[in-house]
Amino acid sequence: MAARIVLAVRESQYIEPLLQFLHHSEYGAMLRITAFSRMDAFREFMNTEEIPDAVVGDAPFIEAWLVEGKATVPWAVLSEEAGAPGKNLSGAAGGERIVKYQALPALLESIVQLCEVKRSRISAASKQETLLLGVVSCNGSSGKTTVALNMAKQLGGIGLSVFYLNLESVDSSGLFLRLPAGNVPGLERLLYELQASRSKDAGSSAQLARYIVRHDELHCDGFRPVGNVKEMLQMSRQDTFALLEMLVAEGCYDVVIVDTGSIEEERAQAVLHRSGRLLWVLRDDEVSLHKTAHWLTHCRAPHSGMPELLLEKSRFAVNFVTEAFDGRNRPAGIPIDALLPYVPSWTLRHREELYLNSPPFQRDILQLCKEMVEPALPQVFTGQPAYE
Repeated sequence: MAARIVLAVRESQYIEPLLQFLHHSEYGAMLRITAFSRMDAFREFMNTEEIPDAVVGDAPFIEAWLVEGKATVPWAVLSEEAGAPGKNLSGAAGGERIVKYQALPALLESIVQLCEVKRSRISAASKQETLLLGVVSCNGSSGKTTVALNMAKQLGGIGLSVFYLNLESVDSSGLFLRLPAGNVPGLERLLYELQASRSKDAGSSAQLARYIVRHDELHCDGFRPVGNVKEMLQMSRQDTFALLEMLVAEGCYDVVIVDTGSIEEERAQAVLHRSGRLLWVLRDDEVSLHKTAHWLTHCRAPHSGMPELLLEKSRFAVNFVTEAFDGRNRPAGIPIDALLPYVPSWTLRHREELYLNSPPFQRDILQLCKEMVEPALPQVFTGQPAYE
């Protein structure tokens, strides 16, 4: 399992080349770095409940953190003076010093040694493929995106490397997520490069790392939301397959959570075929149950074009459940695997942040994650190490 590192430096231009190298090197499988160049953002993050495996940064950042008395993990100050890394920092017990400006492989190796990450990998025979987890719904207003975002947050929070991919025609995740700063190109540019490579009958030359942004509040990676709806409407089933295969081939992620749009769209159809696990999100109302039942009937029908094992890899969650729920309205053939609670505070104004911070909802989402991910990544929840 990759170690979670917090990096805090004054210069934002220091961060980008480091992360670019990380994504394209062997260290990408060992380290997940969350980087800050602003003191306020760094301190806010360090005051959350997420505990990293190590903290590395310029002296002012480290000193501000140490003053608050929360230094319970290994840490190191980045020094601009040449010298042997690993030397204890005078004036602050327990810390180390890492030369700030050195070859990137040497820098990352020092960070690896700081948090004692083991270099050995899972053998090729035992390593699992990246799990593609599709989240689908047969009708709107089911809370599908809320479920997908909370799943990403819970899985990222326990240390998995997670990618959140939104394939809605209009990406509603932007209502809940703060857009990362910077000029990283978006998904539409990546799609253009994939289409251009296919038209030339050549292998893709697109470098995935160029397009990835970090969603710190979710502890996962993703793309910037696509601003032009036309770009998403023109995304074909073939484009979707190519993108999903690219995310899997990258080998950097344990789980890719795919948030789909309308189930009739080509993008959603590709997800139904390619995903290793599918979560159907529905409401306890007549319309949602009726549409879900009819879609499942279609999926079972001969010559439907649906994958044979679609139902075997599917799980069903009823969202917005109140105390009055009794399940009696459920049509035959819809097994209910999870009940997700109705959260009254979500009706308040300026509620966007609440969608990702409801304890009862997160508790049930974590249990759902365990039941869906455990078969594919059994070591994650059993407590056994992910690396031998």
